[in-house]
Amino acid sequence: MTIGIAAFGAEAGRAVWAAWAEAERLGKGDLHGFAVFYALAPDGEAVALECQRGGLETIRAQWSTRPDLAWMMASPLAAVITSGPDRPEPLAQFLVAGRRGFVTGHRLPNTVGVSDIPVNREALSLIERGVRPDEAVRMVLQANPRVDAGLIAVTPHAIGLEDSELVRERSDRGRAHVLATDGRYGLALLHNSIEPVEGLAENAARRGVAVLAGHES
Repeated sequence: MTIGIAAFGAEAGRAVWAAWAEAERLGKGDLHGFAVFYALAPDGEAVALECQRGGLETIRAQWSTRPDLAWMMASPLAAVITSGPDRPEPLAQFLVAGRRGFVTGHRLPNTVGVSDIPVNREALSLIERGVRPDEAVRMVLQANPRVDAGLIAVTPHAIGLEDSELVRERSDRGRAHVLATDGRYGLALLHNSIEPVEGLAENAARRGVAVLAGHES
């Protein structure tokens, strides 16, 4: 998987889409294909849209025909994972979600680790037990240094990201992590195998953060 984005704060759903749109606009590589997008509903349930082809354009088209999902853009918690087309089903294995938070990432975040469960699901279980997102991803990937995965974990009030030792050896990866000084919003992004390597993460994150900060709608 080539890119994962997550955000918390007012309009987090719209912020993730803004960052995603900028990544698709600027990037060349495995984009515009499969995608899983999650947002936290007003009732506290995690709700998904997914596709095998078309990336944001397909997800946006699905959303536009679902008036019952109009709340997604204003959701305070959202995440996406996306790459090229036609990935193994079920697509939800690549982005795991619960009422307490979401775990996305890049490369193969669904890889089974030393605990005999996928590393993304292990990070989510830590979050559900009260571990902070940054600690959750750090703990899991320190225990699995050679797994081919980077993780982003997000809750309604915190966000953390980490690449495994193996992924850190790559020369084609990018990352961005923005947290408001007052803690009211945050956004993180990890990517690989997309050109340009330099600047894409920062530019995409900047678009998402502008939404979170109230500068764009």
